[in-house]
Amino acid sequence: MAVLLANALPFLFYWLVLFVACFAVVEYGQTYFYETTTPSAGLKVAVGSAILAGLLTWTRSTFDKMFTEDILYTVILLVAAFVVFTLIFRFHPQHAAAIGIVTMLLVSGLATMGVDSMMNRNRAATTELKPPSKPIRKGVGGAQPLIPAAEPEAKKK
Repeated sequence: MAVLLANALPFLFYWLVLFVACFAVVEYGQTYFYETTTPSAGLKVAVGSAILAGLLTWTRSTFDKMFTEDILYTVILLVAAFVVFTLIFRFHPQHAAAIGIVTMLLVSGLATMGVDSMMNRNRAATTELKPPSKPIRKGVGGAQPLIPAAEPEAKKK
């Protein structure tokens, strides 16, 4: 059950974010470039964004490592975005390369930050607070502070 939730929640989050972004890009891009949209664009966007969400769930790269340690996964995601935007969303290859790659870079970075914060939300509650330390006070010039001399016993009486 825990494994299912560990993969299903990120997939649903990725799918939601990608569906909204890809639907906006497809509607506006198809109208701008070709003055019409493809028939049943919503269904195509649902299928295409599900494929991209599945790849994001599988790679599970974080935004801070997307362009360094996980660059291979990022390249796989960008190739998949090009294929999805060309074959499913019906953009011309040069438009799919430009729009698909830029959309995938921006949306996947934002979506991975959302999934990271959603999956690690108890991290702050488990941190242990340390008691405050007392400052070390020194006299002028780094010398030890003066300790008052003990009063003679004659003055105490």
